[in-house]
Amino acid sequence: MHFPMTWLLKDSAWQLAVAMSVMLIFIAASAAIVPAVYAELFPTSIRTIGVGVPYSICVAVFGGTAPYLQTWLGTIGLANVFNVYAVVLLLVSVVFVFTIPETKGKDLTH
Repeated sequence: MHFPMTWLLKDSAWQLAVAMSVMLIFIAASAAIVPAVYAELFPTSIRTIGVGVPYSICVAVFGGTAPYLQTWLGTIGLANVFNVYAVVLLLVSVVFVFTIPETKGKDLTH
C-alpha cells in the first residue's frame, strides 16, 4: 500500500485526505494489538525497560531521521529511494512479527 498511496499524492487536498485515510486504517489495525504484543514479549520484572528502551531507540534512529533522509533524497532526485527504504523497514517488521514466539498458556511472570 505504501507505493500506491505515495503515487496518489500530487497537488490536491483530496488526494492527501484519501492517502492519509487509507494508511490510517492500516496503522489503526496494527496499533490495536501492539500493547498486548509488547506485554507478552517480556516478563513482568523487566517489561517496562524491555519495551521502553528498544522502542525509544528505534523511534529516535528511524523516526527521527526519516524526515531528513526523505528531504535529502528528494533534493538529489532520488525520492523513490526513500519509498524503498520504508518498504524494506516494513519487511523487517513482517519478519519479526512472524518469528516472535507464541505465549498462549505460558506464565508471563518469569
